[in-house]
Amino acid sequence: MMGMNFYTETTMGQVHGRKYGESNQTIICLHPMPYSGGYYDTFCTNLVSQTNIAAISLDMLGYGQSSTIKEPVSIEDYAINVIEVIKSLKDSKELSGKISLLGFHTGSAIANEIAIHEPELIDKVIFVTYPFFDAEKRAELLGSQTKGSIDESIDCLKGMWEFTITNRSEGISIERAYENFIDQVKNMPVSWYGFYSMFNYPSEERLPLLQHVPLIINDISSLTKPTKIAMSLVHSSEYVELKDVKGGIFELNADQIISHVSDYLGS
Repeated sequence: MMGMNFYTETTMGQVHGRKYGESNQTIICLHPMPYSGGYYDTFCTNLVSQTNIAAISLDMLGYGQSSTIKEPVSIEDYAINVIEVIKSLKDSKELSGKISLLGFHTGSAIANEIAIHEPELIDKVIFVTYPFFDAEKRAELLGSQTKGSIDESIDCLKGMWEFTITNRSEGISIERAYENFIDQVKNMPVSWYGFYSMFNYPSEERLPLLQHVPLIINDISSLTKPTKIAMSLVHSSEYVELKDVKGGIFELNADQIISHVSDYLGS
């Protein structure tokens, strides 16, 4: 099943989302940048068919089919915007019951900030890896950050094509890889916004403020160690590691993630 498209008006612009299934238990999926909520299509479709959990994946402002933004915003801004969407969906009765958050990469930081701002609104929090960078590393990453520039040569797309399509992990269809490539191309002018937000987010100050006990799912990647540091900063968590990790974990390890999420949510 494909998600059902919807749009929600917020003070910062229109937010596009996809809704999968109906349940009194819903996971709001927050995408890694520079993709969109479409990143979670395989995961959400499988989640709904294998469990009694519903899902909503949102396009963050500036990405996918949500309103464009003219300059980068903070992780807190993204969080406040998502809170507005959740409250609007609740008010219109399109969302009810327990609401949990699932973030991957940048999405994990946004999930953390949402739960800090509105602990009563959120039942549980899931980080599928956490991009922890200390202040020194953040400054270094900000200093070396390039902005997605479009030029007249097709070469500006070559790196993305090779990363997403040519060198995709075995088991990911070329059609699915192409969807992610199109996402990246569409978001290219603002691809750096999400990274800029993340490199300005003081995780070492914000993670200890999380009142929930998050589920932290780690994989084998450049974020394996940063995720463990993040785990040491939250007051307590449920921590699991994916086995037989393949690149594109939300395509190739989706069933394993769903199993962990289902156990954590008691569904």
